[in-house]
Amino acid sequence: MTTDPTSGRAFRRWWLPPLLPIVAGMVLRLWSLRAQIVGGDEMNGVQAALRMPLGKLLITYQLRDPCLPMAGFYRFLLDRGVALTEMWVHLPSLLFGLVALLAVPWVAARLLGRPAALALAWLVALAPLLVFYSRIARPYMPIALLGFAATAAFYFWWRTRRPAAAAAYVLLGALCVYFHLGSAPFIVAPFLFALGGLLLERREERPGLVAVIAVGLAEVAALAVFMLPAWESLHALIGDKHNPRELRWETLTGVLKLQAGTASWPLVVLFWVAALGGLIALLRSRSEMRRLGLYSLTLVTAEIVGLIVLSPEMLVHPLVFNRYLIPAFPWILLWAAVGLTVPWPAVGRRLGGRGQAVVTATLLAGLFAAGPLVQWEYRSGSFAQHNDFVAFFCPPAHLAPSAVPHFYREVQARGGGPVLEVPWFPWWAYTRVYYLYQEIHGQDVLLAQVRPMQGESRLAFRNMPRATPDDFLESRARWLVVHTDLPAEEDRVTPHCWPIVDDFKPQHRLQLQRSGRQRAASLTALWGEPDVREDEMLVWDLDRIRKARPVSPASTAFPASTAFPD
Repeated sequence: MTTDPTSGRAFRRWWLPPLLPIVAGMVLRLWSLRAQIVGGDEMNGVQAALRMPLGKLLITYQLRDPCLPMAGFYRFLLDRGVALTEMWVHLPSLLFGLVALLAVPWVAARLLGRPAALALAWLVALAPLLVFYSRIARPYMPIALLGFAATAAFYFWWRTRRPAAAAAYVLLGALCVYFHLGSAPFIVAPFLFALGGLLLERREERPGLVAVIAVGLAEVAALAVFMLPAWESLHALIGDKHNPRELRWETLTGVLKLQAGTASWPLVVLFWVAALGGLIALLRSRSEMRRLGLYSLTLVTAEIVGLIVLSPEMLVHPLVFNRYLIPAFPWILLWAAVGLTVPWPAVGRRLGGRGQAVVTATLLAGLFAAGPLVQWEYRSGSFAQHNDFVAFFCPPAHLAPSAVPHFYREVQARGGGPVLEVPWFPWWAYTRVYYLYQEIHGQDVLLAQVRPMQGESRLAFRNMPRATPDDFLESRARWLVVHTDLPAEEDRVTPHCWPIVDDFKPQHRLQLQRSGRQRAASLTALWGEPDVREDEMLVWDLDRIRKARPVSPASTAFPASTAFPD
């Protein structure tokens, strides 16, 4: 007697287990996304889209390193009259992150079977790296999925010799490199495996030399379609970005923590025991699983060695090294899934199926509970994309309680409401105090840039109004806080244990000081005395101003002297 696939029992047995990690992953990727500030390198693609026509943008590599296809998507929208919002900016990475919830376990099920695929589904859903990079408007989540899909397609082609699998590898591999040049070693790594296979495997078990050469030439041609039109700017970029630096032990330990998804060493060790145990289990298995183990080991090793040889800028920083390793990360998670579900024979006999499930669930729950996704900054903050929170391998920046202005402790008592901070420089390292203050007042934060952007009228950012009095009043903010000496406030911050940038550039320090002081003077002349004046801060209650909103030409903009050049 067969079980009705629509029955409750069949649903609980077959459909509910894979559905739960998909739903959990979707919730984590969408949680409070509309409240997040677009900043740091996320702005590179937006600024490029505002400045350049689509045809030139897609073939011009730049020192600020926007992701060309993502910037091209933004420009495509702008050319059709669509104002960019935060959600449009995040959409490409978000879509890749959501597709990965389905695609990576589906591939694993074909390679390894249902138990390991289910464990991998939970790892993909809960891994902080994949959650964060699904929410950050950078190419890291796209290349994680494209790299995994491309290399999986190559492996299926190697097993089946189906032309469709080879075509998928060629197309997805070229797209992966186009999204991020650092993925190139990973995409060409399958040919290292193929070289060994040609020498060691029997002819009937693999494609022939001619077929391998044909696929290789097809990949070169696909890459050329993207690279040759951009060769002049690409050549200049490679020269600018190459920066040989000696790696440190701290680079390795930081990457181990980042990929494990926690700063807790006991859990880091458990994760890597599971991952390396899974790799060993594959290598000790029968021919097909051993082949998969060798293939995945080749991919991960080639990406690491390739990055060390290429030595792109700031590779010594664990956060940067880890970003470049992200195409290999799904394969490392696959190892961990195997290690959690196919333990060594003696251990497996003792644990049994239920015991393995308990061990898997315990480790996953521990990694999640000790990771960054349960912290207040992720759950309720507006800065989860900030470098300090993505680099969770060490404590973030902090501020002594005595250095926190009293106003932020009184916001809720004054009625609460979103806080608009002015000025803001869209480089995360320069404005850490804003997320530190948010930890105290607990309200949504909006930011206005220190200077206008070219074409900013084509933006409709919910959390970044233009820096004019009218736009301040039309924003959803309740409080406007103008900082007349923001660098002095930043000087009180104890920085992240391994900051991306150590010091203010003098010209940026001056820009922030002048911008804050001129805005404070202009608003005082326009609206009168602030509701709060404290140290380097002036605070206006925008609800009070809105009730008696002045109608004056002076309200439409600040003086031109506040628009500073790059």
